Amino acid sequence: MKKHLSQSLPIAPSRKLKITILTVGSRGDLQPYCALAIGLKRAGHEVTIATHENFELFVRKFDLKFAPIAGNMEEFLQSKQGQRLIAGEKLKKEEGDKLLLQQLESAWSACVGSEVIIYTPLATFGYHIAEKLSVPCFFASVLPLSPTGMFGFLRFAQITKNPLKKLINYGSYLLVEFLHWQRYRHLLNHFRTETLKLPPLPYLGRRFRRKTPANLSRIPVLYGFSSHVIPKPRDWPHWAYVTGFWFIEQASEYEPPMELEDFLGRKQLPLCFGFGSMTMPNPEYLTHYIVEALKKTHQGGIILSGWGNVGRTVNVKDSL
Repeated sequence: MKKHLSQSLPIAPSRKLKITILTVGSRGDLQPYCALAIGLKRAGHEVTIATHENFELFVRKFDLKFAPIAGNMEEFLQSKQGQRLIAGEKLKKEEGDKLLLQQLESAWSACVGSEVIIYTPLATFGYHIAEKLSVPCFFASVLPLSPTGMFGFLRFAQITKNPLKKLINYGSYLLVEFLHWQRYRHLLNHFRTETLKLPPLPYLGRRFRRKTPANLSRIPVLYGFSSHVIPKPRDWPHWAYVTGFWFIEQASEYEPPMELEDFLGRKQLPLCFGFGSMTMPNPEYLTHYIVEALKKTHQGGIILSGWGNVGRTVNVKDSL
């Protein structure tokens, strides 16, 4: 990772830089970029993670600097609005825009004084902030999002060599980019003109600017996955770097309770159920079905409750 970063930074790599990483979303959206931040800090840079305020303790335990961005994703997903979104319903435009506007303003405050901006797929507004600050910026992702003919948008398991399909695949990225820009164009241009005092971007988006600032003309891309899992497409530009997975090594610090060690030491390995940041209106029902399935198959199980409180609503120990 150090080699790739030192090669792509448009500032002397020997100099200590003030780097801000912008990321929003759930714990899964944050943790890989904390690993990236730890690597940058080990390389001698001063790194700040700008994310939701409910993640402050998580960020600071890695001795990283923290800056708050509006919104608490855990509270949101547990709210009626969040439940509707998970169920597949569309939120009212004004509901989403209000939160995004708050995030834009707080992200701008978090980035003032930064010398390098790294922004993630859910925080692409970092592009506009980097333009205002006239500083280098990077796009970082754990999914392949640069246009390619090798596979379509988020279809990296479906590789093709067909020329026509390659054209369609490449176009799928441009289409998604265009639709996303149209959805947020008015709000982002308002942020540009009113807060950042920048000219608005054209109707078709940033690819069609008459003149792109030098620091944004070729934005280096850092991909946190292995080329052995997703081969790097040959039609990607040379400034797209596949660095390998961004993991935080914490296993050596963890000491499981004796009950868990005994449970894991059984001949039949248990099943693990994890739901991460997914929430649900009735977690007790899901817990019940998990427990019943384990009973019928005579297997042990470990439930990772996450934000959905699965497993906390019934006495699982008595049910097995």
